[in-house]
Amino acid sequence: MKLSVIVPVYNVEHYLPACMDSVLPILGNGDELFLIQGQSTDQSSQLSYRYQEEYPQIRILNQNGQGLSNARNCGIYAASGDMILFVDSDDFIETAALQKLLEQLRSLEKLPDVVMTDFFRCYETMEKKQLVVQIGQRSLKGLDKLPSILKGHSCFWNVWRNLYRREFLIKHGLLFRENTYAEDVDYMTRVFLSNPELWMVDAPFYCYRIGRGGSLMNSISFSRVKQTVEILWESIQGLQINNTAWSLALANGFQFEYILNLALIQELPKEQRKEAIALFEDYRQVILPTHDLTVQKVAKFMQLFGVPFTAKILAAAKWMKRKRERRIP
Repeated sequence: MKLSVIVPVYNVEHYLPACMDSVLPILGNGDELFLIQGQSTDQSSQLSYRYQEEYPQIRILNQNGQGLSNARNCGIYAASGDMILFVDSDDFIETAALQKLLEQLRSLEKLPDVVMTDFFRCYETMEKKQLVVQIGQRSLKGLDKLPSILKGHSCFWNVWRNLYRREFLIKHGLLFRENTYAEDVDYMTRVFLSNPELWMVDAPFYCYRIGRGGSLMNSISFSRVKQTVEILWESIQGLQINNTAWSLALANGFQFEYILNLALIQELPKEQRKEAIALFEDYRQVILPTHDLTVQKVAKFMQLFGVPFTAKILAAAKWMKRKRERRIP
């Protein structure tokens, strides 16, 4: 089994060494690692070329567009491995855990289309690593098992927590939507709706870094809120139309995420908040019907007190959570 690792690189000179040091030991002679170059203004590109000089498995590609999605698409087009892994260059992996998982995959007669694992949140301000447990100590196979991992309202759509069979991605035209936010929500919705052979396994290896200065996830704009709401709505509709137990469970998860995005309204400049509130005026069409009791309760609260007040309450709860996690002073 040949592995292709796709790493977009953009202004991460302080984080790229940790990422590379964790990924490089897993590469065998037939594997490949793509460093997809954006228009960095720091030393990221120079670092990339130094790594390429030392490691024959590394290939450097320049993006033919802009943004994370375009970088990943460039990697998909160039990859030749049996399995693809996406790694963000400001994150890192648990090397031994991924090596063990790859050994398991190489022992299989037939590779699954998607391999899903749990993952770690790594808080920079606390130097703390937290395991996000959804799968736990078990092995689950099939899309029908997805509802069993969705009970805690944790993220399930992160692209980097999975490995993907390249031929499956190519067959179904599974490229990333470019020039938008919430690309992972859109991508994983389309991956699941393509009916993959799914294996969920107890092998957490990915460390998602939280609290990095300069991260795109720290930047709140009206376009981010608008695009996120639109993609969530589109994904929920697609999953509801599919009308299976697993797709409805995923739709419920996205309905909860839709509600959480109300908090972003309060992080916008005051002159943009009225326009942002209007994005949620049709909230009943998005979050109802639902089987999620929390979503049902929030929908009732919104009906009684309105979108603006609900947004303020959620923003206050978000602030307290970040304070507890020491992500804000």
